[in-house]
Amino acid sequence: MAEAFVILTSEIQGKPPSILFINSNKGKPLLVAGDYTFKLNKATTTTKYWISTIKDCAAKVHTDSNNGLIKSVGNHSHLPEKEKLEAREAREKITFFKNFSHP
Repeated sequence: MAEAFVILTSEIQGKPPSILFINSNKGKPLLVAGDYTFKLNKATTTTKYWISTIKDCAAKVHTDSNNGLIKSVGNHSHLPEKEKLEAREAREKITFFKNFSHP
C-alpha cells in the first residue's frame, strides 16, 4: 500500500502554520495546526512536544512553555482532518449553547 505524504502549504511557502488550541473529548489539550491535530506528548520547563493524533504519523510540533510555535517537523502520512475539526467545532457550539440557555 502506498503512503501519502502531505506537507502543509504554509510550510512550502516558508510561513509557519497558524496554531490554536482546543480540548479533546476527555478534556485534554489538543493543538491544531492547519487542518491537523496534535496531542501533548511531553513537556519540559521550556518546551512542549506535540505528536499527531493519527497513529504512525511522523509529524510533530514543538511549542514554547507559553504555547508559541517553535517549529514543526516531519510529514503527515494522512490527509487533513478538516471534516473532523468541523464536527468537533459544531459539537462544542451545541454544548455551549445548551449550557448557556440552562441556568
